Amino acid sequence: MKGRRMEDLAWLVRDSASAWLRGYGDGRFAGYESFYREARNVAPESFDLERLNEDYSAWVRERPSRFVSALNRPIVARALIAFLTVWIGAQTVPHAAGYAPKTTAGLLVAVFVGLRIFHRQRRKGQI
Repeated sequence: MKGRRMEDLAWLVRDSASAWLRGYGDGRFAGYESFYREARNVAPESFDLERLNEDYSAWVRERPSRFVSALNRPIVARALIAFLTVWIGAQTVPHAAGYAPKTTAGLLVAVFVGLRIFHRQRRKGQI
């Protein structure tokens, strides 16, 4: 089992070095190197490379992926809500305007006025 981990590490180093030579880095080797240096600085007298590799493997498995971390940001949620709101509005307003143009216009004016009041009250509360 330990031999397999070392083979994985050898593949990681070879692949990262190959990417670096082609002019771009993939970040995996840099992540391992920072993990290695931090462990080395914490306890240089009791440093064990095999244990470090096992700890690094567990640390990588426990971390969420970069994609999941990016999707978990509040700005992404706000952008998704804004996109869905605009898309639903773009689908709904033309159909509603075809059935009842005056009512749709009145509702749109009411929504825009309501949003303006809401944002003005929020600004006053923050200052």
